[in-house]
Amino acid sequence: MEPRVLVAAEPGAFRRLLADADGLELAGVHPDEAGARALEMRPAVFAWLGTDAAEGLDVMRRLRGARPTTRTLYLTPRSAEGERLAALEAGVDEVLSEPISRSELVGRLRLLLRRARPARLSRLPIGRDLELDLDRHELWRDGDWVHLRPKEARLLELFARAPGRVLSREHILERVWGPDHVGDPRTVDVHVRWLRSKIEPDPHEPVWLLTVRGVGYRLEPTALTER
Repeated sequence: MEPRVLVAAEPGAFRRLLADADGLELAGVHPDEAGARALEMRPAVFAWLGTDAAEGLDVMRRLRGARPTTRTLYLTPRSAEGERLAALEAGVDEVLSEPISRSELVGRLRLLLRRARPARLSRLPIGRDLELDLDRHELWRDGDWVHLRPKEARLLELFARAPGRVLSREHILERVWGPDHVGDPRTVDVHVRWLRSKIEPDPHEPVWLLTVRGVGYRLEPTALTER
């Protein structure tokens, strides 16, 4: 299971501050590997406890651009105002300075973790064990996140808000691509094919996202809820 909290820290600092922190579902990673691992693992909270301030801020900026919903904490070994401001400008949610107690750090991480949990309104149920997260633009399927392209997410939301309704290609183009879009309606077919590869048990024999010949597509609500 992927950790909910990923902490970039030297092994000694990790053991001193966060070993056996109950309930956080955390993991440590060396600061040299933190950027790549944070993007790969997609934690709810990412904390930088490394000693290289410039490297830490660079990781935070890249993470903010790629994973804007990930909550972040930055621990600086100095209390300089300029460094704290630089961290805030990089989009860090919580900026702390050393020295810090283990209990305070754990408490701050718990608070960020609570804030990272999306509100129920941000989740659009599609079927059992299948939800679209409207904030993350990702699909929650069978206990794991599935990445969606932006248009795939908007397309799935459109279908999920009108289960059983037949949507024409023209209607889909207008709602997903915008009324001023000028393009081939077959663009819709391509995106439906991509979407089927992520929600269908067998994309070649779809049972949920169905083609209505000569008209468009519809999402079959019964098949989804019986998943």
